[in-house]
Amino acid sequence: MRRVVLLLFALVMMVSVTASAAERVPLRVAQLPIQVTCYNQPEQQVLERLERQVDHSLHVPLNETLQAVEFIPEADCLKALKEVATELGGKPDFKDMARPLAEKLQADLVVIPIVAGYEQYTYMSWNWDRGQMLHSYVSIRIVGYDRYTDEVFKKRSSRRYDDEYMPYGEVRRLAGEAMDESLRRARVHDRVWNWKTNIR
Repeated sequence: MRRVVLLLFALVMMVSVTASAAERVPLRVAQLPIQVTCYNQPEQQVLERLERQVDHSLHVPLNETLQAVEFIPEADCLKALKEVATELGGKPDFKDMARPLAEKLQADLVVIPIVAGYEQYTYMSWNWDRGQMLHSYVSIRIVGYDRYTDEVFKKRSSRRYDDEYMPYGEVRRLAGEAMDESLRRARVHDRVWNWKTNIR
C-alpha cells in the first residue's frame, strides 16, 4: 500500500513539474566554446575537460522536463561573436563584446571561458641534490553578461608551479583547478539557479 501511495505522489509531482515548466520562461544561455588567447595551445583532451567543467557549472538536473535552460546553438554564438567583433572594430576585449553579444543573440546569460595563459617546461636544477625541475603556469578567465542583474562580469584565476617535478604540478592539472575557481568567482552556477528560482 505504501508503494502505491508513493507512486501516486511521484506521478502527481511529475504532472505538477511539467505544468509549471510550461509556464516558466527559460533562461537563454549563450555558452561559447573555450577561447585560447595565449601562444601555447592546450592539448585537445585538456580543452575537452575544461569544457565539461563549464557544462557542469551550467547544468540543471532534469532540464528536458523542467525546460529551465535553453542553450543557443554554438554555431549561432560563434557567428554572432564574429559579427560583434567586426562591428566594434580593431581587436575588442571579450568584456566589451559580452553585452552586445547578448543583445544580438537575445541571450539572458553569456558565458565566455578563456585560456589566457598556458605553459610548462622542465629543466635540471643547479643543486646537486635536486633532480628535474618543473615550471607550470595557467590563467583562466570567465567573461560574460547576466541580464537578470544587468552585469558584465570578468573573473580570473591562475596557478603556478616551480619546484621538483611532481604530477600534481603539471599544467593540465593546474588548469582544472583554475577553471573551477574562475567559474566559482564568476558565480556561473548561482546565476542559473537565481534565474530558475526568481523567473516565472
